[in-house]
Amino acid sequence: MNIDAFTQILETYGAVEANWPEESRAACRQLTATSEEAQQLLRQFMLLEQSLDALDPPHFPGLETRILHQALPPQQLSLSDRLINWLIPKSGSPLSLWRPTLAACLPLVFGILVGNLTDLGAAQDSSEYQYWDDELIMLSFNDYSDSEYLP
Repeated sequence: MNIDAFTQILETYGAVEANWPEESRAACRQLTATSEEAQQLLRQFMLLEQSLDALDPPHFPGLETRILHQALPPQQLSLSDRLINWLIPKSGSPLSLWRPTLAACLPLVFGILVGNLTDLGAAQDSSEYQYWDDELIMLSFNDYSDSEYLP
């Protein structure tokens, strides 16, 4: 135990030996028995605690009532709570009935936009259609009445 650790214990637990942690109590006693600086530090903390105990706390009449009756700050809602309040509002206005319908139409509108904005290789002017037309014409010339095509 050194003087810095003893100072930390005094600042944390006070000058009363019963409040000190049990694992360091013996080391603190040994330090105060051997070190004059530790004894002086312990006396200073004892005087400080006695002077603090001698002080009377100030009396504030009506403080508890004022604290209990003060208005609370507005509560911050999360994004999901705000979304639910927008979809299902507490007021019964007729305009608010359209909000769930509008929210349900959003995926449909998004799908239409994505469908119109993406090509996916299905353009009418592509030369690949001519290839498929040729393939279909060639398949139509085959004779499927032969025995090799029948089950």
